[in-house]
Amino acid sequence: MNEPVRFSHLKAYGKSAMHGAFARTKPELPPTDAMQLGSAVDALLFGHKKVYAFEGAVRRGKAWDEFQEAHKDGFILTTKAFYKARNMADALGSCKVAEPLLKGAYQETILFRWNGLDCRATPDVHGDGFLTELKTSMSSDPNRFPWHARSMAYHAQMRMQNLAIEDTAAACYIVCIESAEPYPIQVYQLTDKALQEGEKCLIAWSERLKVAEQSSLYPPYTTCIMPLDVPDEEPDLIFEEEE
Repeated sequence: MNEPVRFSHLKAYGKSAMHGAFARTKPELPPTDAMQLGSAVDALLFGHKKVYAFEGAVRRGKAWDEFQEAHKDGFILTTKAFYKARNMADALGSCKVAEPLLKGAYQETILFRWNGLDCRATPDVHGDGFLTELKTSMSSDPNRFPWHARSMAYHAQMRMQNLAIEDTAAACYIVCIESAEPYPIQVYQLTDKALQEGEKCLIAWSERLKVAEQSSLYPPYTTCIMPLDVPDEEPDLIFEEEE
């Protein structure tokens, strides 16, 4: 596997070697609606790609094919999704707390060497002494979002970006906007503890990747029969998965 290792690959190896190998070799799938909305918000906010609204009733047929052919240079959304993305981008553009954290180099891919692996990372924003990730979520509430961030391993993702720019002292921020009106925005700064825990995750996942790919063995969670008992406590609450 010669492709540089991405965060999504390492995160998959955090589940099992089987998941990791699948993530490294699976063909790229079409983006989900949530992913496409997030990408469109990025494009409208940063201006690095165009966003178009397709006003047809269904995305199929001759009219759809012709529209796709004429607008290959950007994202194509339904009319409803387009106006939602534009409203979200407008909300972000008027957020005074987020404004200075959204200025810098936008979505530049960085190739780097770490822990014996060729890797790549693409921060949303790389500014002077800081990194920013823009996230859309069902909730930006400080009472809920940290649980979602942990389940999505955002702390590990941002630590990988620290490593990519070779500056582990760079401050890491998440600008989170809710994907429903009135589009509240909350800005978070990752603590040193969160980033250190994120690096521990990256190291463990990368070691599993190296062992699996050197041995060409990609087992699932375990290779033995496991006992099944009733857990003593409720599992951790995990919120929706979004990009």
